[in-house]
Amino acid sequence: MKSYVELVRRRLEDRGNKILGNLDRYDAPQLRFTMRIFGDCLDEETRGRMFAGYSEHLTEQELREFARNFVPAYTEYAIAELEEKKKDGERYEPPFLTQEEYQEMAVREKWPRIAERLADVTLHQLRREVARVALLFRPYLLSDTGFNEGVLEFSLYHDLLARLRAVSEARLREAAREIAPRIAKAVEEKSVEAGEALLREIRTLAGAVAGLPADPETLLGPPMEKYPREVPPEFRTRELKNTLATMSLKDLRLTALVHIDLLTAEETRRIVLPFLSKYPSFYEMPSRALRDLILAVAEGVDDRAITYFIERYGTGRMAMTKPVEYLVWKLMPEEERIALLRRDNDRMDAAMMSRHLARFHLSESEQVLSDAGRQIALLTDARFVAGHGEILKRLGAEGERIKKLYDSVTIFSVRMAGQRGEEREATYRAIRERIADAAGIPATSA
Repeated sequence: MKSYVELVRRRLEDRGNKILGNLDRYDAPQLRFTMRIFGDCLDEETRGRMFAGYSEHLTEQELREFARNFVPAYTEYAIAELEEKKKDGERYEPPFLTQEEYQEMAVREKWPRIAERLADVTLHQLRREVARVALLFRPYLLSDTGFNEGVLEFSLYHDLLARLRAVSEARLREAAREIAPRIAKAVEEKSVEAGEALLREIRTLAGAVAGLPADPETLLGPPMEKYPREVPPEFRTRELKNTLATMSLKDLRLTALVHIDLLTAEETRRIVLPFLSKYPSFYEMPSRALRDLILAVAEGVDDRAITYFIERYGTGRMAMTKPVEYLVWKLMPEEERIALLRRDNDRMDAAMMSRHLARFHLSESEQVLSDAGRQIALLTDARFVAGHGEILKRLGAEGERIKKLYDSVTIFSVRMAGQRGEEREATYRAIRERIADAAGIPATSA
């Protein structure tokens, strides 16, 4: 009969071979998630060495090539750790648990072992466990062996880990001693309502250790967004260049219009006009010139996107200025958010503001306004061209009226970001009506 070590070794080898055999079928999110799963089973020194040169902002092909070399090396590491931890017998408590075993165990199974042998739990493993319990949102997750991998989908988990690195070992172990009995009580609790109350207490405690003054559930963002969220400068144009190389002339024109839409009039004169002056019209520019123009815009201004003007209210990723770190933004008092948004507004000109206001006016819902595809489509919509021109004309390109209206929309949007359901929808309708009334243009629907 094969030993536990032999069985696990075979499983690790088979898994590695299976991943390598299917690697060409993995898309970018699957590749990034695979790397997160394995990266969460490495000590910090080994992770730094094995992840050298890696970024979630690599292209899909680059991610695939990195994984092709990484997976065999990781499998070798995991087997070596297994053999080291079990060399004196098959023991399943700290310090004899492998990092994979921690990842495979349900919360209800591992926390009694952590509590009993807390001094033997490594510091980096304890950070992971505290960060994980901060994402215990429902009682069934206490028994879910997939929970430990599931949390890896969310940037909040990685934010918590980063914050916990600044916490002293003494404070972290003290927190674990406070968390353990609460988990034991939650496991025994029969009432769903009482169990959820205990989990909320656990989340708040774990979050507080990481410096969060609120329940982490209120800070959860979308799954599998690239981490870190802000694109490193060296990656901003790499993927764009690769994408542009495959585009048709028609798609290049639309992409150029998207990039030009992100500019103020002064930036357009400085960056775009030198390209346009070489041709009779924009629509007579050849593919190569359009590619050069698009890259010049991308390299000439900070990270911008067509929907940042509305996304900034929920994420802190500004339209014109440097982004605010997500958790900092979520925890920031409303008046401080408004001050930073006004600073972002100050970088805009009247023409840009009119375009944003026209997008509000022509988008029947916040979902449409946040949909990049729908907003790109507006660039070739006669209603949008006429609409932002009319707003600019009626409110004055140089006057204060358009800035006053935009400031009012900013304040309403900040409040809308903290609302839900019908209240949020009503605020969005009020914003559109305010724009229509101030500009003297009829309300419309997309």
